[in-house]
Amino acid sequence: MKTIAWIPGQLANPSQAFAWKMIQKHAADNCFDVIVLDGKGDVQEQVKAINNAVAQKVDVIFVNPNDAKAIVPSLTEARKAGVVVGWFMSNPAEDAKESADFFVGVDDNQAGEFAAKAILDSFPDGATMVEIGGQAGHDAAIRRHDGFAGGIEGTKINVLEYKNPQQWDTAQAQAIAEDMITKYGDEIQAIFCHWDNGATGVINALKAKSGMENVMIVAVDGNKTGFDQVQSWPNYISIAQNIETITTYSMKTANLFLNKDTSAKYENIVPFDIITKDSIGDFTPPEW
Repeated sequence: MKTIAWIPGQLANPSQAFAWKMIQKHAADNCFDVIVLDGKGDVQEQVKAINNAVAQKVDVIFVNPNDAKAIVPSLTEARKAGVVVGWFMSNPAEDAKESADFFVGVDDNQAGEFAAKAILDSFPDGATMVEIGGQAGHDAAIRRHDGFAGGIEGTKINVLEYKNPQQWDTAQAQAIAEDMITKYGDEIQAIFCHWDNGATGVINALKAKSGMENVMIVAVDGNKTGFDQVQSWPNYISIAQNIETITTYSMKTANLFLNKDTSAKYENIVPFDIITKDSIGDFTPPEW
C-alpha cells in the first residue's frame, strides 16, 4: 500500500476536517494508507508538516495551503525527493506550478464569477455592496476575489469595501461585517462572503441591526451551514463544492501519477453546484 499524507491548512476548519473524513473513507478502495499532518493555520507549521511527510517517506502529499506562495519551496523539494504532490481544493498560481504534480478542485475564479452574476441578476440596475474575503493570502480567497472583481467590472455594482480576515473564522467575519454595517448601514444591499460559515457571522451582524433582513448574501462552499442559510435567510445563494468528489478524484489522479500513466494531467476541475431556494431540493445536504 502507498501512503498519502493529508496536510490541511488547518484541520479545525470544517471543510478540511470533512476532507480528512472522506480521505479515510476512500483510502482502502484506492489502495492507500493515510496519515494527517496539521498545518494548524500557520505557514511555518505547514512547512514543517511537509518536511515531516518527506522524512516519513510518504508516497503522496495532498495539501491545502495556508499561504499559496510560502509553501512552494518545500513542496518543490518534496517533488524532487520523489513524492507525488497534489494541491487539494486550491489551485497553484502560474509561477508555483513546479510545486505540484496535479491539482483537483473547483475553479475559485469561477466561484467569484458566479457570485457576481447572482448579484447582477438580482440588481440589474445596480447596487451598493460589500465583500468579506476569505483568509488573507489564501489562494481560494485571492481567486474568488479576482473572479468577482472581473465579473462586476464595468457594471453598476459598487463595492463599498473589501476586507479579509486572518483566518477562515466566523467570529472574524462577523467583526468585519459589524464594522461595515456601522460604516455604511442601509447603503448595503448585498454582501459577498467567501465562505458559508463566515456568512453565519454576517447574518448575526445583520440581525443585530433592524431593517437589514433583505440584504442579499452570496457565499461559497455549499456545506450544511450553507444549505441551512439558503432556507432560513430571505435571499441567500450558496456556491457549492463537492468535497467527496474532489477526494476520490484526487486519489485516482495520484494513482495515475504513481503508475506513470500517460493519461494523468495537471489540472482537474470539479464543477460547482449553485444552491438556491428553487434548486435546494435537487441536492443532498452535506454532512460538514
